[in-house]
Amino acid sequence: MRTRVDLFEEHGEVAALWPDSPYRDRTVVCFDRHLDLKPLAPGGEEALRAAVANSASPAGLVRGLPVRGVPGAFGLDDFWSAAAVAADLKHLVWVPSWGAGEGWEARAVNGVSLIATGGEPAEPVVSDCCLTVTLCGVRLAVVPPELLSRHLARHVTGEVVTDIDLDWLVDEHGTTEHSADRLAELVTVCGGEVSAMSWSTRSGFLPAEFRSVGPDVARRLGLEARESSYLPPLPWPEDLMLRVHRGAGVGDPSGATGAPGVVLALLGLSVADGDPDGARTLFERAAALGHRSSWLAYRIGATRYARGEHRAARTALREAAAIDPRDTLGMHARVLCARATLRLDGPGPALAELRAVADELPLRSNVWRTVALLAASVDDREAGETARHRLSVVDTLTRGRSAGRP
Repeated sequence: MRTRVDLFEEHGEVAALWPDSPYRDRTVVCFDRHLDLKPLAPGGEEALRAAVANSASPAGLVRGLPVRGVPGAFGLDDFWSAAAVAADLKHLVWVPSWGAGEGWEARAVNGVSLIATGGEPAEPVVSDCCLTVTLCGVRLAVVPPELLSRHLARHVTGEVVTDIDLDWLVDEHGTTEHSADRLAELVTVCGGEVSAMSWSTRSGFLPAEFRSVGPDVARRLGLEARESSYLPPLPWPEDLMLRVHRGAGVGDPSGATGAPGVVLALLGLSVADGDPDGARTLFERAAALGHRSSWLAYRIGATRYARGEHRAARTALREAAAIDPRDTLGMHARVLCARATLRLDGPGPALAELRAVADELPLRSNVWRTVALLAASVDDREAGETARHRLSVVDTLTRGRSAGRP
């Protein structure tokens, strides 16, 4: 029996354990405030398959910085998709930090609806304890914490291994969502091994003052936490990403060295809502230094859209989507871009643009409602019928099941 658990800075670092096949023939139960499952960045799948074929550790492909848009790499936001390619992951149970209150089914569907599929996802089903759906090569179950015991008893056979992202306990504003005792209790219900824990501090999702929760949770499970991080220190102040997530200004980045393009992009994010022109200048400076930030391009486009500057918004949103069109942020950009097209060019061009997006997002109800409205306005009966079918599927998944309340 293992007496230690590896404690990493970021989720992607757990890939260092993959050569030991921790997921093979097991169901992984992951406690995380975010679902780190989405299509890999361009070149990521090919790089992972090549690493496996050459018996190289996939950990060498982990992004050194917690940012988007790094071709051929993966990290904290697409970790489970990488595991499906390189670590034999097939079954994942995501236990989110939110609970099984009224409408949890709709929240579960919404939580996966921006993950691009390229078509209809395999067998989406909601029962009285979970949403299950196949995405990115993984059979995923979304299970609120109160329903975990029921889900494990009904749907999981064989061994279980648990993965913990410590931001499940505390959000970026320092609000405690669960106690360490509650987490330890749920992990004990899972049985099996705890494969790893991650702080998520360098990505800004767990404030640094809460890092002690890692060893604390380990102690409550009778384990010793072994600090196993291997990523180099960030070339900027430790709390920079945290301030970005909170919507606070990043301040003077002059002390940050080593990744000036990324720092400029983060500075742009801090001013994009109030000064999109200044943010655009920072985007171009960052791009000249080798970092084209889809996140910043999207924020510029969203700000211009909110101001009614639809043509400029569309340009920025198209740029965001071009960097990584199947990323969840890229999908956001494509949806908003189609809405800008509606205001610039009318319903016909907007419908053509949005249909391509909608086919990638079969569970995204607001997109299909817009498709239905646009189809009716231009008398496109085929598009209208497809939209009605998709909305019917989502409605079946999201309507409450009173019998399933704990």
